[in-house]
Amino acid sequence: MRKTKIREAIERLEELKEAIYETIDEMEEILKEIAPIAPNIYAMSKSYWLAHIDGALENRGQWLGEASLISYIDTIDELEEMMESEGGFLDA
Repeated sequence: MRKTKIREAIERLEELKEAIYETIDEMEEILKEIAPIAPNIYAMSKSYWLAHIDGALENRGQWLGEASLISYIDTIDELEEMMESEGGFLDA
């Protein structure tokens, strides 16, 4: 039962993560479009908040070089380990 619930949570988190990346891509495109009239806005956005969102998830763009200290990937790995374990609170 708990393994199924964790698996469902992971699947939904994956869907939401992909939706976030689609949104990030769209936001970046909008900022690129206005870059000719506001070049600093695009540069600042890409190097700060877009990079931090990406870094907290999967760090696909590697804009900051390293991902967050605790990223989305760490969360998914932990959930998968819990799902695979035979001991611990999953058996409770």
